[in-house]
Amino acid sequence: SFCNWLSLCLFALAPATMGAGMPASIASPAISSSDGAVFNDLPPGVKLEETEIEGVLFVEKAVFACPLPGKAWIEMGRWNPVSLVLLVPAWSYHLSGTADHWWFVARSANNMYYYTAQFCQDEKGGNYVAGTAFLGMWAAISSGLQYPEAQWWYARDWAPCSFARSKRDLDRLLMVNPTVNSPYSWVDNNCQHFAVGLYEGEPEYIV
Repeated sequence: SFCNWLSLCLFALAPATMGAGMPASIASPAISSSDGAVFNDLPPGVKLEETEIEGVLFVEKAVFACPLPGKAWIEMGRWNPVSLVLLVPAWSYHLSGTADHWWFVARSANNMYYYTAQFCQDEKGGNYVAGTAFLGMWAAISSGLQYPEAQWWYARDWAPCSFARSKRDLDRLLMVNPTVNSPYSWVDNNCQHFAVGLYEGEPEYIV
């Protein structure tokens, strides 16, 4: 179809995957992990196990963002003469978003405990989901950075969760998220769709 042809053209112009190279974590035994996790280098005790956060409830949510490696080249590809003829910049931003990685974050009332949720494509081309608890906001930030010197910002600011949630509750919401239950696509089903779905999506799926 014409839409498929346009998608292939955009893929050729900007082949980077939203969230590629994302840090690894295991949210479910059915989920694959990847290498090179940023938080592997964090001090002991920063990444928390289930037993360390029993009774902790997460009451606020936000979406963090940072640029993908090579963002300037990706954006340049969108604005080359061929892209302009196809009107790629307009519809690619609408479908895919900017060339940035987004990750969902929730925190406890005392701002001590943080939960991050991330979505990308694994090395075998399958969906990869990570839900991880951390001690301190700096660890939640570091977990999503795509390269060491990357800057980060709020894609969505802090807002109250619809209900206070435990880590187990958040893990469950990750796995029923519509984005997770469809094949990863950097065009229309990527990390940005995933994070926004948790933050402000359908009522039965939001945190």
